[in-house]
Amino acid sequence: MYSGEVIDLGESIQNNDYDDALQRVEEALIDAERDLGESHPDLVEILDVLAKLYEAKGQHGKAKKIYKRALRLWMNAFLPKDSYKYFFADLLPFLFKRKPLQPRFFPKEIIRLSSDLLIHSGSKRDTFVHPRDPRLCIKIDRLWKEGYRVSPRKRLERILMPWLIDFWSNREEARVYRSTALRIGEAFYEHAPRCFGIAMTNLGPGLVVERVCNEDGSFSKPIDVFVKENPDKARHALELLRELYDFLVSHKLVIYDWANPANFLVRQSKSKGDKIIVVDWKTEGTADKDIPLRDIFPALALKKMTYEYSCLYEKISRLCD
Repeated sequence: MYSGEVIDLGESIQNNDYDDALQRVEEALIDAERDLGESHPDLVEILDVLAKLYEAKGQHGKAKKIYKRALRLWMNAFLPKDSYKYFFADLLPFLFKRKPLQPRFFPKEIIRLSSDLLIHSGSKRDTFVHPRDPRLCIKIDRLWKEGYRVSPRKRLERILMPWLIDFWSNREEARVYRSTALRIGEAFYEHAPRCFGIAMTNLGPGLVVERVCNEDGSFSKPIDVFVKENPDKARHALELLRELYDFLVSHKLVIYDWANPANFLVRQSKSKGDKIIVVDWKTEGTADKDIPLRDIFPALALKKMTYEYSCLYEKISRLCD
């Protein structure tokens, strides 16, 4: 009842009527506290929205106090290990950079993932179909393993912030989604799936993103699979790949993992035109480099991306022969 009242704020927010939205959320919070008590975990959802509204109005002090209260309730409601690394990872950008966070709602229960929902295993993460909505997927970082090849910097993070150790890739990709969407707006989603924040699962915190679909409702396929199944459209796929590269360069975006064609899905649409959608936006450096030079010098980053793009372009070109 209370969550429905809070979530239904679209019209007020679209009209920048934050005062009306604040009044409605605060009334919902009072009702929830009266009926559920001041320590019920369902209050976290309302507090989260309330904090973001205060943040949108520039009242960072009030927002920070509300975030802290939500954190205490969240930690008391779930296992401290999982809840702490989830919430703290989301709270870090606000505390230190004061960048507005995307609206996100806390789950009322842990999402259960199993092997039959697994759709892809990458080098660092596993991707599962969302058990409640097949149009969404959940990315899960693999748990820390002794001997796993990581940089000295990340080993130090493991010592200083152990609650984040199993959340590296998702934390990084969530940061990229947030900062890029704020910088270039809706254009970002021409080549990226929409991100719906972090959800708590039985395997740890997971990043929830939409599954890329074609206009007819079928799921989009990786560019190499698309070319093999549609050899007559191979040149078209190369044109889409070039369009993606030009888009990245024009918006000063850098992605590094071009070696895996599975990261590039061809979304087919007659009304909007075909696009290549990038499904892996994390920008973290390789494991054997503590501070990669490409992360410091933009020119080197662009040079590296151009080289890796050309390798993928050549790989797809060979499929055309």
